[in-house]
Amino acid sequence: MAALTFTDSREVSSKGRVGGSFLVQVSGGGVNANAVVYSGILNEDADGAPRCYGVFPFDRGIDKLRYGTSDENAQFDPLPAGQVAHPWAWHGVVSRTHDEAVAAKILDRLDERSELAGRHHDGAPLNDAKRFPPKFPVKRADDPNFYVSSTALIKNAALPETDPGHWWDAAAVNYGALTPPLRALGVELGDFGIAIRRDNGTSRTFFFADSGNGQKIGEMSTLLFRALFPGNNQEEFLTSFIVFPGSRTRPITSDPAPTVRRLLGDLSTTSNVATMIDIMAAGTSFARLNDTPELMYEMNDPAPGKPRKVADLTHRAAGLDRGLSGRRSQTIADALRTHGFDPVAAERARAAEPRPLGVTIPPLSPEIMNLKIPKP
Repeated sequence: MAALTFTDSREVSSKGRVGGSFLVQVSGGGVNANAVVYSGILNEDADGAPRCYGVFPFDRGIDKLRYGTSDENAQFDPLPAGQVAHPWAWHGVVSRTHDEAVAAKILDRLDERSELAGRHHDGAPLNDAKRFPPKFPVKRADDPNFYVSSTALIKNAALPETDPGHWWDAAAVNYGALTPPLRALGVELGDFGIAIRRDNGTSRTFFFADSGNGQKIGEMSTLLFRALFPGNNQEEFLTSFIVFPGSRTRPITSDPAPTVRRLLGDLSTTSNVATMIDIMAAGTSFARLNDTPELMYEMNDPAPGKPRKVADLTHRAAGLDRGLSGRRSQTIADALRTHGFDPVAAERARAAEPRPLGVTIPPLSPEIMNLKIPKP
């Protein structure tokens, strides 16, 4: 009988939370099992969306322009004398040097204001215009109020990179951003996964079409983010994930459903798949699965002029009520069922697992057998 093996990998972070997200590898003999499960707080990724980054200085896009650079605290100030680029590079925004724009015949769309001169690439010197000329953002041809936003994965290579259709649109597809902790576990761009809102079971399949830096997980496209949290209240709730390393198709597709259904069907035939579901529901590691839930509260900043009531000053710290809960496990199982998990097959596999028949009593030792009890 096939059984799953669970290996705790590492603890990482998610939006607004340091640590608290545990990456657990799922594998097993006799079944096509290769998955990673974890939980965290969602963060919205708007890259590739038509209105992602608005032109400077109005910055009226879905996302702030500074998030389209290698430094989320980037400043758009005039350059100091002798400096040809700022100490950040454009990431998530299509950029070109002056000569590149001339060659591509898009110079009229290049925003060459000195406030927007990004370094040629990460680590390039800031004052060598001949070898490392600065790069500037490219405006959309159909709407000059926005720059062309890019994703790590290409959608249509037949179109130029300065065409928005070259990239995946965060407002039109469910995608995730791939970060180093998941890459280290074999997850690649194009691989598939499922995101499940832990409190109510709302779920979506997705594929990895963008990338990010740092040790965080949980950055998802605008379409997926708003499907799970239309009220933009994600910071009070955990989202559980299962992703499948090596699951991408060739050519790349944005429809994970057929592959995910097959992989969940395989997992359903293992005798301990319920443990995987419990890990997703508990929001913790395999080693800490049976820990007692811990409710913690954090202080809010009181609004000026508002009465200082205890109820107004505290809120539940997101995701810190970790621990086993039958109700949450059932919520996760029900959500997985909509994507191909078979609870009947899982119960059949669990029931078929060999079990010892009662308590086994070892034979008595010779010392005990030959023990003489004196008469009273």
